[in-house]
Amino acid sequence: MVKVDLHVHSSASFDCSVEPVRVGERCRRLGLSPIFLTDHNTIEGALQLRDSPVSVVVGQEMRTADGELIGLFLSQAVPDGLSAKETVRLMKAQGGLVYLEHPYDQFRLHLREEAVEEIAELIDIVEVWNGRSDRGINRQAMQLCNALGAAPGAGSDAHTLADIGKVFVEMEAFDGAQDFLEKLRSGKITGRRSGIHVPRLRRP
Repeated sequence: MVKVDLHVHSSASFDCSVEPVRVGERCRRLGLSPIFLTDHNTIEGALQLRDSPVSVVVGQEMRTADGELIGLFLSQAVPDGLSAKETVRLMKAQGGLVYLEHPYDQFRLHLREEAVEEIAELIDIVEVWNGRSDRGINRQAMQLCNALGAAPGAGSDAHTLADIGKVFVEMEAFDGAQDFLEKLRSGKITGRRSGIHVPRLRRP
């Protein structure tokens, strides 16, 4: 079994000051592996970690013309500012997974409802627990995940060392994107927000 936090940032993001190597060290201490680094509009932090002893999945949280969207298991950065549909096309072309993060959080940029409908069949994962969103928002996300038939994902959305691992998925070890996606469906999510314990979530 492995523990993974699917939504983590480093100083490669404009809104985080923690160097990628320190993110890697923190994840290693917490037993999180591989590291899913999902910096805003870049994969440079994740590529830096590839040269270290830790295992890393290259992710990117990109700002599309329709809101934010995460790609996982990327080999190349995806340009920002494209439509959600074109962004997804570029993700899929390199074997990446489409991860819809904090879809109902009104305090942060998220994908427009019309764009979600347009790419609905291509969404692989919906973030049903985001460490910076409240319970109600996360419940809505779970409902969307079920409606789409997507795999349930979860992450701390950490921008500080202290927040890394506050939300994680415990799941079977995996090999590659498609194996990850299949095994994620039976994973167990554990999370905390602002010191409040959150019960484990299971996909119904």
